[in-house]
Amino acid sequence: MRSPKSEYPMTKILRLDDVVQPEAVRFGARLKKRREELGLTQPQLSEQTGITAAYISTVENAKANPTLDMMVRLAKVVDLEVWDMIRPQPDANENQ
Repeated sequence: MRSPKSEYPMTKILRLDDVVQPEAVRFGARLKKRREELGLTQPQLSEQTGITAAYISTVENAKANPTLDMMVRLAKVVDLEVWDMIRPQPDANENQ
């Protein structure tokens, strides 16, 4: 009889850094830029969206893949379209 360890391959542990999508990185960078342009703090954005300031920080720092619902709520408050925040072509003023 084989031991259970030899029957199953070792499970790979995924780090969040390994699975964050490029669109989420762009969204976070553009959210932070726009939030700062509007003079909003993360807590103020949190109050207006119902999304915690801690989660907004993880989005802005490319440590999370926000759901579509969250992207829509955040984009609405900073007066941008979600597509403008995730599109591949960077703005002329942007270093993304």
